[in-house]
Amino acid sequence: METLFWQRLHGGSTHLPIVLLPLSVMLDFVASRSREEVLRRAFHVAGFATAVVAALGGSAAVAAGVAMSHGQLLGSGVEKLHHLYVWPAFGLSLGLVTWRLLRRERISQRGLRVYLAGMTMASGLMMGAGYWGGELLLHANLESSGASANALTDAASVARGHDLFLMNCAHCHGDDAHGTEEGPDLTTFRKSDTRIASIVKNGIKGEMPRFGQKLTDENLRLLTLFLHSVNRAAR
Repeated sequence: METLFWQRLHGGSTHLPIVLLPLSVMLDFVASRSREEVLRRAFHVAGFATAVVAALGGSAAVAAGVAMSHGQLLGSGVEKLHHLYVWPAFGLSLGLVTWRLLRRERISQRGLRVYLAGMTMASGLMMGAGYWGGELLLHANLESSGASANALTDAASVARGHDLFLMNCAHCHGDDAHGTEEGPDLTTFRKSDTRIASIVKNGIKGEMPRFGQKLTDENLRLLTLFLHSVNRAAR
């Protein structure tokens, strides 16, 4: 439940700084070019308010990200690239917003230009963080899809192995491999793949016929998968 909360908070807040930081820079730039005092003041207020909301959204996204990664600040691979953009973007934007909040109206034209340059850099870094965040999500989805595909493939292979078992082994060991009067229970038959293949190929003298001429290596692999599956189910 707690993890779901952090995931929702991160998903809901992470887009705010990506969108609002560039918008804040645009509003302040328009304000700096405006000759009308009323318009200039209105655009500056709007630009600063937008920057504050972006910083708050960034703070929430970072807090949620740290909680989701259990305090891991960098990570590795794509996650590391994402964080190498996140941390400077977050620190720079939060620092500039705090500085402007403290300065209030006492900002010179030179100070405003430095502020705009810094926020432009923070915006670029934040968009880079957004790009690598998307790549991180894409990788996670691909891994999840791959795991699901592997599970489906394994299930299909086990089913084919069961078909082979029914055709070749069920008359002695039962349809569900629990054994009959003619053959033992195979749900407790826990042997290596190599050992199973050897027994099936060569048989057991006086107890089990050999199937080496009848089953291919692929057949043996599928049959082995089925036997392992009934072994796991019986545990």
